[in-house]
Amino acid sequence: MPNVPEISFLRNVALIAHGGGGKTTLAESLLFDGEAIARRGDVDKGTTVMSTEPEEIERRVTITTHVGHCVWRNHWFNLVDTPGYSDFLELTRSALDVVGGAVMLFSGEVGIKTEHERLWTMTEEAMVPVIGFINKLDRPRADFIRALGVIESRLGVTVLPLTIPIGVGENFGGIVDLIPMTAWSAKDGVFCQIDLPESVRADAEYYRTQLVEKIVEGDDALLERYLSAGEEPSLEALHRGLREAVITRRLLVIYCGSASANIGVRSLANGIVEYLPSPLDKAMLKPLNGIDPEHPQRVISRSPIHSDPFSAVVFKTVMDPFSGKLSVIRVFSGVIELDQPFLNATRQHKEKGGRLFRLQGREMIPVNRLGAGEMGAIAKLDEVHTGDTLCAVDHPIRYQRVMFQEPTHTFAVETEAKSEEKVALGLEKLVEEDPTLRLRRDPVTHELILSGMGQTHLRVVLDRLKRKYGAIATLKTARPPFRETITKKARVQGRLKKQTGGRGQFADCWLEIEPLPRDGGYEFENRIVGGVIPRQFVPSVEKGVVEAMEEGVIGGYPVVDVRVSLVDGTHHSVDSSDHAFKTAGAMAFRKGLIEAGSVLLEPIMTMEVTVPEDVLGDVIGDLNSRRARVLGVIPKGGGGQIISAEAPMVEVLDYGNVLNGLTSGRGLYTMRLSAYHIAPNHIARVILEQNKSE
Repeated sequence: MPNVPEISFLRNVALIAHGGGGKTTLAESLLFDGEAIARRGDVDKGTTVMSTEPEEIERRVTITTHVGHCVWRNHWFNLVDTPGYSDFLELTRSALDVVGGAVMLFSGEVGIKTEHERLWTMTEEAMVPVIGFINKLDRPRADFIRALGVIESRLGVTVLPLTIPIGVGENFGGIVDLIPMTAWSAKDGVFCQIDLPESVRADAEYYRTQLVEKIVEGDDALLERYLSAGEEPSLEALHRGLREAVITRRLLVIYCGSASANIGVRSLANGIVEYLPSPLDKAMLKPLNGIDPEHPQRVISRSPIHSDPFSAVVFKTVMDPFSGKLSVIRVFSGVIELDQPFLNATRQHKEKGGRLFRLQGREMIPVNRLGAGEMGAIAKLDEVHTGDTLCAVDHPIRYQRVMFQEPTHTFAVETEAKSEEKVALGLEKLVEEDPTLRLRRDPVTHELILSGMGQTHLRVVLDRLKRKYGAIATLKTARPPFRETITKKARVQGRLKKQTGGRGQFADCWLEIEPLPRDGGYEFENRIVGGVIPRQFVPSVEKGVVEAMEEGVIGGYPVVDVRVSLVDGTHHSVDSSDHAFKTAGAMAFRKGLIEAGSVLLEPIMTMEVTVPEDVLGDVIGDLNSRRARVLGVIPKGGGGQIISAEAPMVEVLDYGNVLNGLTSGRGLYTMRLSAYHIAPNHIARVILEQNKSE
């Protein structure tokens, strides 16, 4: 493999599409055409360069990002194969944060799917230029013209074909490249130029004219010469105009072909060279601005050149129980050398450096340096995590981290008691690899709670847990963290009197308990006068109350929002003790809960649900059936609507699956715990019966 060329010849490219769109196969063809591999592998057989995880090979879907590289026309391609299946789609955000451009694959059979709309929005947010590739035109139901129309209408962008197919379906055998007006065919696996077939000449001339007209529209001088003299722009002017249109996202240029048959891939590679930005171009589109970690108000800029101070971002972490931790980075500026110390600006931690690698799928190629614009990996950085900024020690800078959508599916992790620690440690390692996972211990239910982007996502996590760490676990519905409180004031006595032959146990205390406003927490007040209870025993009474608050009297849930006042009592000079008053305090508090009208509090979630316009009514109707309170609906760009609502947690534990069904996978939502409300009596009865049976 030759050395990496100068920065203007670098192309960092994300391959993005829906699950099964052919990204991994396209990457394989690009690597083969760029002579980085001797023969192409097969996704179904798990032999492609980018198929590295057993779970990916088994399911034939990409579940995490993978990096490979090749050279085409003296340009260095860093290819990032990204997840496309909906449960793993959020991980694509980290790839889009570090690339210059993207190739979005579309199906020749169906044109566009919901995932494309989400990905298109992600590329807009990340300011990533995109070129399109209509794939699988050799499939029986392929329709190039229909696919173009669907892409244009669903994404709301003007599409501009640069290649068109020669035949479709079973008759698909090549492409016409419209700028040089050359035809190419693949026969017996050999790609070669052919004469332009008469069957596609009219279409080629039509699309070529359309292409020229779209380009001259963006340049007044070209437009004037074209309209007045019929002068067509030069080849250089066409490329320049298309490059401007792609980088500014004014047009979506479209290539076509079949990644599996390696038809049209070379033209696409030419398009990557001609139209997608180098790191220098991308920095002009989106400057490399960060902040000073010690003075967050101060903005710092870097340039994607070797002479600037070193800076990089970690966009992937790989945890291996045998070889250790691998941090995959994109160098934004400067150069990092083998074993060179640097600063983790995100965590303010100095790293001693480590071994450097260039990645080709699972293959790790040792290198001595990585420069601006390059992608690679550093081994065994224990304190470094995905999203962290690495930089020169004496030139600190911190870049903004990628914000991922919050997980939508939450379950409790169930395992044998003797394996619980092993499971927890393994899951912590997997969470470090996957920034879209969350793991926590619920302080109320004491369950280990795992949250992810879908059931498939979480099943894959458990498969990886078993394979990598030998830990076996299952998922079950998490118990909502209910609370209990009181509704009225009560005055109660707690009295302990025991005589067992030796020193006895005696304590007598009177408590007044009353409700506090919601989220009022807990208050304890000592109102003893005259020393009827010695001062040293007052903390013991409070300790007994606090311990009794951990389990209420109607469902065993923690008690909140109460004020407790110690108002009276008696003691014995010999038989009273800390233990006795602690017990008496707990007895009085439990009695008080009964007399003060204990009720069940249920957790309420604040939700934001983003849905297409055509299913808005269905989604609102479903929310109403779940005792939700719709707070408002706000229009969203692209024809969507954002519903703000509040709903009891117990009603939306499975909402991810419900929303997918209502919207055919087009809906998104976030939710967070916002408050506790008193559960209606009929709901409380059902919950308490379920709790009793469990």
